[in-house]
Formats: sequence, C-alpha cells, structure tokens
Amino acid sequence: MKKQFALCLIASGLLSSLSAAEGAPTTDPSLDLPTALTATSPHPALGDQAQVLGRIVGTWDVEYTDFAKDGTATRRTGEFIVGWIMDGQAVQDLWIVNPSGTRKEREVYTDLHWFDAKTRTWHATFVDPEHGSLAKFTGGPVGNDRYVLETSDLGSKQTRWSFNDIRPDSLVWRDEASNDGGKTWKLQSEYQMKRRRAN
Repeated sequence: MKKQFALCLIASGLLSSLSAAEGAPTTDPSLDLPTALTATSPHPALGDQAQVLGRIVGTWDVEYTDFAKDGTATRRTGEFIVGWIMDGQAVQDLWIVNPSGTRKEREVYTDLHWFDAKTRTWHATFVDPEHGSLAKFTGGPVGNDRYVLETSDLGSKQTRWSFNDIRPDSLVWRDEASNDGGKTWKLQSEYQMKRRRAN
C-alpha cells in the first residue's frame, strides 16, 4: 500500500512536470483574477501621488469604535488590508470586522481608490454588498499626514472619511457627518490602526 501511494506521488509529480514543460497552466484558473488584479508597486504615471496612499499599503490591526446617536460606543476588532491593483494604477482596501456579540460571521467591505490626473483629485468608491450600499467619494491629501474623502451618498448632506495622523506604524480613521454645509461635524466612528509586521 505504501509503495502504491509513493508511486502515485511520483506519477503526480511527473505529470505536473510534463504539464509545465508543455506550457499548460499549473495553477487553479479560478485564481487568475486575484493574481492578475494585484500589483507590487504603483504605476510610474502616478509620480508623487503614489505616496498619498502608498504609505498605508499593508495590513493593519483595527480597534473599531462606532458611536450611536445617543453617544453609546460599540467596540469591535478586525483588520484593514490595503494593496495596489490594476498595474499599480489604483489602490483597493478591504475592511474586515470580526464576529462579535450574536453575529456569527465577519463583516467585509471594500473601497477602490484612484487618482484623476486631469482634475488632480482622488476618487473612491465604497461597496457594502451585505447591505446593498454604494458610495462615491472625492478628496485627497490634506497636509502631510491626512487623507480626506467626502460624499453625499450615505444619508447625511455630507459625510467625511479621513485617515489622520498617518505614521509608519499607526493611523486614526474617522467617519464624520455634517448637515450644515461643513460648519460642524459629528463623529460617527473612530478606528485606531496599528500596522501588522511580518513575523
């Protein structure tokens, strides 16, 4: 039985080698999309704009705090994964919120960010498939340690999402809403992020 198993392994290895030699694909075709989508670096055409989001590429451990209308805070944990895609012409992020309380499954959301060279503006589209929500943002860097996006697609007249105090190993993300043209802002969420380092 052991010999038969060993022969099967050898035969499998030979078939794999022959397939590779003949130019046949050796990977799972269902993984072609994520493989082709990801990029290891920004596209040269972005120039200095590559640093706007390039500095947050990686994986972050997140402490989520969301505030209800009465000020009650809900705290959860999760991660935030950011990477270059589409030959480095765009950045995609993935928000993951770990199961908590009575919820058995994690929550997942994503944003696609890209730079419009004509208007010198960053754009982002947020997708929440679980709740059928979509929001389009515009914005860009503010100073050296802040990236701000705004939209009117999320229930308030203005919603502002911002990455603040961006450091190599930490940043603070905020969700704020305004109904008076930006004169005052109400904090809806604040997420503390710490960069995850390779072991």
